[in-house]
Amino acid sequence: MAALRTKKLKGGSIVYFVDFTYQGKRYRKSTKTDDRKLAEAFLKELEVKIDRDNLGFDDLNKKKIRLSEFTDEYLRFSQATKGRNTYLLDQHALKLLKYQIGNVRLNSIISKQIEKFKIKRVEEVKPVSVNIYLKHLKAAFEKAVEWKYIDHNPCKRVKLFKIKDSNYPKFFTREEVNILLDAIPEGNFKNLIQFYLYTGSRRNEALSLDWKEIDLEENKVILKETKSGDSRVVPFNGVLTGILKSMEQNGEKPFPFKPDYVTHKFKKYLRSTKIENKEELNVHSLRHTFASHLVMSGVDLYTVSKLLGHSSVKVTEMYAHLMPDHLKAAIDCLRY
Repeated sequence: MAALRTKKLKGGSIVYFVDFTYQGKRYRKSTKTDDRKLAEAFLKELEVKIDRDNLGFDDLNKKKIRLSEFTDEYLRFSQATKGRNTYLLDQHALKLLKYQIGNVRLNSIISKQIEKFKIKRVEEVKPVSVNIYLKHLKAAFEKAVEWKYIDHNPCKRVKLFKIKDSNYPKFFTREEVNILLDAIPEGNFKNLIQFYLYTGSRRNEALSLDWKEIDLEENKVILKETKSGDSRVVPFNGVLTGILKSMEQNGEKPFPFKPDYVTHKFKKYLRSTKIENKEELNVHSLRHTFASHLVMSGVDLYTVSKLLGHSSVKVTEMYAHLMPDHLKAAIDCLRY
């Protein structure tokens, strides 16, 4: 039998765990969500998997399950255990694969088909985007191996595209930040842009935020609607505290905007400036600006990783190229 449990996290939020016994051993696994309905969906998926294994259906499933059936099951799992954006990318990657290779049997998919998918995709989108698709497909097929639908992951030996230095994250310089802010009229939209710059939050993390998740005494914010599904606490400085205190708390949300509205409005103001590389910048560049300026100020990658909510410091290494000159300058300050 499996059962849901709750655990209280720092900041007062909770997360659901599943306690279950499998093949004589007891396990406890986080659902990575505080939503009971999603946790219950995770629990049901787990119970189905355990029952399937206990009844010996694995060999039969390996022969019969097709890509569409696996996609449906995997996306239910993804929606219950991952952040919304990750789920949508899982959905898109699997949809594109099915469109290219058809609704084939899962155990018939080989590395060559994934290589062809990779080549076909790069004809239409940037290598960075193709790498994202491949990472999501690799994770999906890894789960298919775990669920014993297939014996090996066809994506395992498919290499990602090497990304040149020109594909480093684009960010605003300090001068450009001032130019951008001068172009935006005073008001709640400008407050939102400054919130991104001072917290490094993703677009939807800020838009889903409630006032109750902002602590103006301790100068910190709890971000719950994250990409990973895990909450994180981000401290902020006195500048942002002053901005937030000046805002009227009329409703539950400090920034009650729709995501598409924010994207288009931001582009409109950005295009009105004389910033040179403005066509390469977008709302997400504000997050890159937060991280890049921290690194250039000498903050270590581990700390930046925690502030951004990255699953691994490996992800944060995209900013490592900004470190050398600033590290050297720090060393030059040493005098004994």
